[in-house]
Amino acid sequence: MRRKFSVVAVILSVLIFSSMPAFAVDGYFSVGTGMGGSAEEYNLTIEAGAMGVEIGDRKYLMGGGMPLIPHGYDKIPSDTYDYPAPHGNYTTLGEEYDGTELGLFGKTGIETMYPGFYFSALLGFTRVTEIQVSESNTTGRHYEQSSEKNVHWMYGIGATYFKELLDDDWRFCFQLDLDNRRGLTGSVGFYW
Repeated sequence: MRRKFSVVAVILSVLIFSSMPAFAVDGYFSVGTGMGGSAEEYNLTIEAGAMGVEIGDRKYLMGGGMPLIPHGYDKIPSDTYDYPAPHGNYTTLGEEYDGTELGLFGKTGIETMYPGFYFSALLGFTRVTEIQVSESNTTGRHYEQSSEKNVHWMYGIGATYFKELLDDDWRFCFQLDLDNRRGLTGSVGFYW
């Protein structure tokens, strides 16, 4: 568990510092949540990047994020043995996600005719452990018939709006993403 948090901290640091202005553009950072995708669970998403990247006469957004989908450990019966049933007389109860699903995605967008408003596309992946649980027909005990780490591709679209509020002292970022894995995710953050 400690290793996961270390990896999350390193990735978050890279996302924040990579969004610093390398080409005199503004960086942004946002945090959001949502649900409704094929992961069938709510998510927490951390994202950072750069906006206002000029290529030709258009402005673009480039960013990256990390979704965390906490499936938890409570969907697997607590008395489950971590090996397959020692006999063939069992019933398969189905597959369950186990633990936290982590991932990475990249986002690129283009500014619309309305300044500060971007339409974007995102592409990434998540990784999660899936366990097939079985129940012995003779003893009623639960077993982990199989366990594997699976990768799920993530793709979707989004909209981002950058706006200065409260006498131009506060610079806010509002995002709404729709993708196959997380579903609908709303985020709020700031830019500099």
